[in-house]
Amino acid sequence: MDMIKSLYLLFGLFVFSLSSFAQNNTSIIDDLNRTKPGQGNITIYQDDAISKLLGTKIVSGVAASANYFAQQLSTTGTASSSRNFVRAKGFRIQVYSGNNQRLSKNEAESRRNTIRSTFPAMDVTVAYNSPNWRVRAGHFQTREQADQALEQMRIHFPSFGREMYVVNDEIRIPVE
Repeated sequence: MDMIKSLYLLFGLFVFSLSSFAQNNTSIIDDLNRTKPGQGNITIYQDDAISKLLGTKIVSGVAASANYFAQQLSTTGTASSSRNFVRAKGFRIQVYSGNNQRLSKNEAESRRNTIRSTFPAMDVTVAYNSPNWRVRAGHFQTREQADQALEQMRIHFPSFGREMYVVNDEIRIPVE
């Protein structure tokens, strides 16, 4: 009998200790703005969009990557200028890079149009950084997302072949 009481007591203490370590649901901004005796005052002025981004969980993994890529493909139209974006480090797919002055610009624009016709929701940009013309597609937060998109693009565009690869780049993440 004493053994059972001891187990109940031990279990009760364990549950109580777990509740004391429970996460607090306040954001870091709320915690910093709270007045604490003897620590001074901190006031943070920021846009509400930044507050919404803080503390959000970024889901990663194969399933999340597939969902993100499907979400990018399912939305219609290209990225509009009316949406707000946050710039971040991420990944893009380099579709083309050429330095032939006479042919590269036309080839870059041709590939951009080809990709846009197949994947209308994917942002595809042509950039000239002397002496190279480059075509880059998509805005991916993880390498896994970019790799999955690259596989899909290689299926749809086998003629582009090994010229397509994933690169580190600055990406735009839409703010909702």
